[in-house]
Amino acid sequence: MTRKSKGLEALFGARHAILFCTYLEPSRWWSRQELARQFEAVPPGLTKDLDALSQGDVLRARGDGQSKEYQANPDCPYFAEIQAMMAIAASRATFPGTETILVVDDHPATLKVARILLESFGYTVLAADSAQAAMIVFRQHQEHIRLLLTDVVMPGMNGVVLAKKVHSLHPETKILYMTGYSGELNRADLLAPGVSLIRKPFAPAELGRKIRKMLAEKARESSAA
Repeated sequence: MTRKSKGLEALFGARHAILFCTYLEPSRWWSRQELARQFEAVPPGLTKDLDALSQGDVLRARGDGQSKEYQANPDCPYFAEIQAMMAIAASRATFPGTETILVVDDHPATLKVARILLESFGYTVLAADSAQAAMIVFRQHQEHIRLLLTDVVMPGMNGVVLAKKVHSLHPETKILYMTGYSGELNRADLLAPGVSLIRKPFAPAELGRKIRKMLAEKARESSAA
């Protein structure tokens, strides 16, 4: 057990393993049996813990009896904070970063989650709640911003137009689109160099891997040049 895992156990007791699984894969529904396999020894109060977390709106549940399943509750007031704590324990050593990232989303909850997660990986994060605001931030910090993480559909200027404007000012900036829907992007938009896509809701580890890979490619390109 790592030092960080010990810290989580001290804070949450046996429940830390439940939170670790559910909040690192927030779109997945877990059965009691699947969660039980995450423990070296199944705690006798597992069902009681699951019920308490559900009643406290930390998890949400569906089904009954043996078929009951559990999932991280996206409406939990502490969703972003819990997810960030789990991400720090799981991923900081695997996906360390020091670069500056500009995050753009018109949904405050998504913007908050993305910012907390990226900061937990070690990145410097600049945030904007619209494409227009993002352009102001980018012009002020374009020499430092290495990657743009942007929603696709936003009021006014959308993420694709934003990305093209960013590339016109600084072609080396990587672009990572995030979207919850298929069909929002043309294939041509994704074929451009330095551009990729991640689907919402994304797991922290998935976001960490994707960004680290893109920035590592940028570093190799700079070295080759």
